[in-house]
Amino acid sequence: MASTPSKKPKYDTKRAWAEARALLWEHRKSVGIGMALMLVSRAASFVLPLTPKYLFDEVMAKQRYELLWPIALVGFGATLINAITSFALSQIVSVAAQQAIAKLREDVQAHLIRLPVRFFDSTKSGVLVSRVMNDPEGIRNLVGTGLIQLVGGFVSALGALVVLLYLNWRLTSATVLFLAIFGVGMSIAFKRLRPIFRERSIITAE
Repeated sequence: MASTPSKKPKYDTKRAWAEARALLWEHRKSVGIGMALMLVSRAASFVLPLTPKYLFDEVMAKQRYELLWPIALVGFGATLINAITSFALSQIVSVAAQQAIAKLREDVQAHLIRLPVRFFDSTKSGVLVSRVMNDPEGIRNLVGTGLIQLVGGFVSALGALVVLLYLNWRLTSATVLFLAIFGVGMSIAFKRLRPIFRERSIITAE
């Protein structure tokens, strides 16, 4: 008689949120510096799209050629600031993420070696290696660049939305509607792809 498939364990959402908050608090310094650098980088990224407006409206239309050098210097300065902050962000946050991943791997390994021998008899070595090496990589999105890029993208999108609504709210509303439809389609696609990624992890462990 075929055995019934075992039910998947339910995720403890409260515990996951508590561990996430504790991890963010532990690395609050690097995350805070990363957030500040991200805001500076996003603010600098808005400068270049604004320079053509003054170039065409002031320099070319009104023939105010004395503004050409200041506009060029502002654009160069914004590009330089964006490059420096992006490099500093990747260095500071990436180092903190690697330290967190290494510490979590040590904790998982320390927990495994305290387990009884019968656990290792009933568990494949590939599963244990996958738990120690691959699973801690997930926190890179929390204390690494993932969370900061998410917040930065939200800030940029919100700022751009306010400006576009001010310029032309009808065209902006049509664009937002199109993006919403695209987002729903992506959500459906990820719901179908997520089990495939889980299956890939199982195959890797085997």
